[in-house]
Amino acid sequence: MSAGAAPPQDQRALLDRVWAGVQQAQERNASGCGTLTEKRVSPLLVRPLVMSGRFCAAGLDRFRVEYEGPQPVRITYNRGVLNVTSSGRTEVLDVGKAVSRTQRYFAGARASQNLERDFSIQVAETADRYALQLLPVSGRIAGRVKRVAVELGKADFLPRRIEIQGKSGVDSTFEIQVRDLDRPLDESQFEVYRP
Repeated sequence: MSAGAAPPQDQRALLDRVWAGVQQAQERNASGCGTLTEKRVSPLLVRPLVMSGRFCAAGLDRFRVEYEGPQPVRITYNRGVLNVTSSGRTEVLDVGKAVSRTQRYFAGARASQNLERDFSIQVAETADRYALQLLPVSGRIAGRVKRVAVELGKADFLPRRIEIQGKSGVDSTFEIQVRDLDRPLDESQFEVYRP
């Protein structure tokens, strides 16, 4: 399917179902916690780097990821400010404008139009998942990314797996298991140092 071309009818119906399900999941679930494993492959690495940890997200404006190894790293985002803590040092970044722009692109009212303009999208359905393959065809992303693959749970439309293949040869795969939805969260876990 080329950019700007209408997808075949069965693809269109399936894609519309996925977009609607993702929007409903964002509205329905105020928070979620679980486990995350990232596998990163790079021409600069002798072997893949595998990092496992836990995450919690509260809406679109707060999240925390704690990787256990090989080197512990804690990443905390709270309303525009990102803290990355490793080896006892914390880097403080004001990323609010970039995050707002990204959220509008991927999760805003025009998200499906944005994605269909800048990607060739294929969607497939299995017994328990929806799988989307996005190939960049225009925009800034096309200069940096070869392919994005996303797998969503069929029952809840929550992410299970995300794979990003970069043009630089760096590929990252995230395996995601959401364990708790909408449980009360300790707000102190989202505290950040601000610039």
